[in-house]
Amino acid sequence: MKKIFCILLIVAMVFTMAACGNKPSAQNTDEEEIMSPTQTLDAFLKAFKARDADKLNEFYEGESDDLIFWKDLEDPALAGLMDKMMEKLLDFDYALSNEKIDGKTATVDVNFTTYDIGGILTDIFSSMATDFKTFAIMGLSPEELEKEINEIMTEKFEEYAKIAKKERVVSVPVKLVMINGRWLVKDISSTDEIVDALSGGLTEFAENIGDIFG
Repeated sequence: MKKIFCILLIVAMVFTMAACGNKPSAQNTDEEEIMSPTQTLDAFLKAFKARDADKLNEFYEGESDDLIFWKDLEDPALAGLMDKMMEKLLDFDYALSNEKIDGKTATVDVNFTTYDIGGILTDIFSSMATDFKTFAIMGLSPEELEKEINEIMTEKFEEYAKIAKKERVVSVPVKLVMINGRWLVKDISSTDEIVDALSGGLTEFAENIGDIFG
């Protein structure tokens, strides 16, 4: 169970991805066109949707030593669940507006339209309450319990995903900073509002998961 919750939190923070090694130089040259904050954020979001960590790193102030991918998980069933979740998570639409520049800082509003992934997971966990009680009575080992839960969650998520509609709309401001003549998206890994908007409510789900079990 703990492993499942931890992975869900990792997915919610997945856009902290950045390529291993040195970050490409952000120094702007005279011949290089300076991208506006809106253009920079657009390029950042396109790179995220494409899972292009190298490109993502070009437009992002933050970075991490490790490139996190759900496909590297040892548990095949859990990896399958993450793959299905990421397919829906990355299938978001967005509109950029209201660019504001104040010296070397800027903000751009993003209107995200996503699937309600947090809501789907809430429904799945709520529907599995009986399953959890049954597993407890059966006296399964931790490994057997994890396997059963992973398989059920993967199957249920696929069922919910087939009928889910992309209609969760959230607008959030994103901050950018100019470094060496280039605009970069500021580190947003700890900004719950942006994380939640981009991930379809995963942050809210993680915060409220305790309420599901009373």
